[in-house]
Amino acid sequence: MRKSRLSVLVPILLTFTLKAQAPASQQPKPEDVLKNLVQVEKTQTVPDKMKPGFESITARDAITMLTFISSDLMEGRETATRGFQLAAEYAESQFALWKLKPAGDVPVVTGRGFAMMSGPERRPESGAKSYHQEFAMLEVSETSSEINLDTRMGPNGKKRVFQPGMDFTGSLRGTESLEAPVVFAGYGITEKEVGYDDFKNLDVKGKIVLILSEAPGKNNPESPFQKDKELKEKYFQPAMPAFQRGGDSRFSKTREIAKLGVAAILVVNNSGNDSLTVNGMSAMSTRPVSDERPIIPGPRRRLSIPGAPPLMPGESAPVINITRDMANAILEPSGEKIDDLKKKIETSNKPASTEIAGSRLSIVSKAKSSLVRCRNVVGYVEGSDPKLKDEIVVIGAHMDHNGKRGDYIFNGADDNGSGSVGVMALARAFATNPEKPKRTVLFCLWTGEEQGLLGSRYYVMNPVFPIEKTVAYLNLDMISRPYDERTIARAGRMMGVPQSEELLKKIKPANFLPVSFSAGSGLGDVLKNADQSVGLDLFLREAGEGRGMGGSDHSSFGAVKVPWAFVITSMHDDYHQTSDSVEKVSGEMMEKISRLIYLTAYTLADK
Repeated sequence: MRKSRLSVLVPILLTFTLKAQAPASQQPKPEDVLKNLVQVEKTQTVPDKMKPGFESITARDAITMLTFISSDLMEGRETATRGFQLAAEYAESQFALWKLKPAGDVPVVTGRGFAMMSGPERRPESGAKSYHQEFAMLEVSETSSEINLDTRMGPNGKKRVFQPGMDFTGSLRGTESLEAPVVFAGYGITEKEVGYDDFKNLDVKGKIVLILSEAPGKNNPESPFQKDKELKEKYFQPAMPAFQRGGDSRFSKTREIAKLGVAAILVVNNSGNDSLTVNGMSAMSTRPVSDERPIIPGPRRRLSIPGAPPLMPGESAPVINITRDMANAILEPSGEKIDDLKKKIETSNKPASTEIAGSRLSIVSKAKSSLVRCRNVVGYVEGSDPKLKDEIVVIGAHMDHNGKRGDYIFNGADDNGSGSVGVMALARAFATNPEKPKRTVLFCLWTGEEQGLLGSRYYVMNPVFPIEKTVAYLNLDMISRPYDERTIARAGRMMGVPQSEELLKKIKPANFLPVSFSAGSGLGDVLKNADQSVGLDLFLREAGEGRGMGGSDHSSFGAVKVPWAFVITSMHDDYHQTSDSVEKVSGEMMEKISRLIYLTAYTLADK
């Protein structure tokens, strides 16, 4: 499939120069960052054949549509709820108004009408498709879990039951259970360049692995994990959970361990603070606490696609954070305590990995589950070339958000009402532009992104057009909140971009837009050329596979080797809060970004 798709994409990009960029895992130098910064002194005129569609994208229309889909009527657009259904039907009505061709399912008559008909009459005579791609999800709620420890020391045995919220956080994914012996793997690190390997001569396949977080030598400046800047940044990472959607390319130790075929991973906090374990990520959050924000309970439902494989390698093994007391109970048959093992590793700078003979854990999770149905919204503008119209450029955004909790509604104006409106504006632009590009352009509004990219993952497993004919995917997520000096500095830290006075002087925060794109695709140059008619300050960031792609729907396409690009504006304090409302968005920024993607998509579809 890779060979076939590249043979489609390369001819499109022959007119663009592919520039080598630093891998996402390495911190670039300020001068390298400046090379990847695109600034336009004077915007160029849009080519006549693209101009009507370009000019149809306006800030006023964007705000009008966004006001509706982020209203209380939509109830926060949570996946598989009435609110999302209303938002999806609104988008479908707009697609029909603009005369996009439907790319979804053939409707089936149900209910009373279904009972009165039989055979072929249950489907429309024409076999016409709809604008929705519907599928089933497994909804899991009311999960409870416990971990049982069975230890044996000589002829004697001992049992102990550990409880969530007191001894551990995390669980399996539904009603499941597993039982396996336990091994201690130190810090769970393999770094052969510094002569350190916790897994050397240790059999971990099918076993539960107990590790410490971070790396040896946290407070020792002579430790190789402190002296080497890359290793220090790799293993001692600040907590930035909110920015993962925006392209977090950081290394994940537990994901690498899961690739070894382990049954589960138990993590003990290296700092010695068990409150971080029982309180979860909230204890590590860098977001300031505001007395004005309501305390709202989190969601109690999880959704998944039945039978779907993990999106990324290493996501199949459960990761459970445990307290020191629980770790010491597991280690008891070995005669060791977790802090003694930690000290042994720190003192010698050598692993202390061992099988814990006599310790066996069973992890049991029970949950209430049911099947629910939801939909993606899919429509397209057919290409004008008889041969090339079989090739597809896909533009997408997730329409779902976090719903409501009691009396509180998460309207999700920026996340991701803004991206959804961007896709709708682009659909209208292509539909109403008199001259169509040679290739077909498909417009998708995804469900289930907040639950794990479910809508886009379902699409790439069940595409309405062949994946091997998909030229590129362009993703819009949170496109309405411009940067300021504070958020641009924070974004730089999160993306590993060094700060410099020269760099900050050159950037106009309110006009700044970081754009990630897949390595080797050449999409950066297409975006750069498109920006000559828009005038944004683009920071073009080439990203590799895996988490370097970030946590939005482009990851689903990247996982099946489709070239992708991803735009996102600033992260803000209203992210995933009830305060993410339409009054705080910038229609002008939505207009600029949508116009940038319009020119990019048209270029890709017309070459």
